Amino acid sequence: MKKNKRFSGILVKCNDKVLLCKRSNDNTLPGVWSIPGGGIEEGESPEEAARREFYEETNLKVNGNLDLVGFIDRFNKDGTYLKGFMYVYSLEVDEEIYPDLENAKDGGEHSECGYFSIDNLPLDKKNDEFYKIIVKNLK
Repeated sequence: MKKNKRFSGILVKCNDKVLLCKRSNDNTLPGVWSIPGGGIEEGESPEEAARREFYEETNLKVNGNLDLVGFIDRFNKDGTYLKGFMYVYSLEVDEEIYPDLENAKDGGEHSECGYFSIDNLPLDKKNDEFYKIIVKNLK
């Protein structure tokens, strides 16, 4: 039996905005805005994976408390189910922190990052699970 794929990521919140990163064109899900995150490795907890992936993609260490705020079913680009899901953790910060994509181990996975308020999220409001989690966590 094939194992379900498990992913984990961090939603950074600062005041009334969230940090999103745009997937680079030569990577999985090109042009899609998302949170820094990725696959959970063997023997790793979802929270450990979220912290590791965040660091690898942003060159920023997460020292604060993470809260598990949701789960997202993962789909392939063609809409077929990946048989996996993503743990979404939230980190609240007092000042905006910006990824250092140039010096991050996997910084090339993203072409740009920015903070977005609920009114200007670059996400599909009807179908995007990230949108639903973000709205729930910014209210």
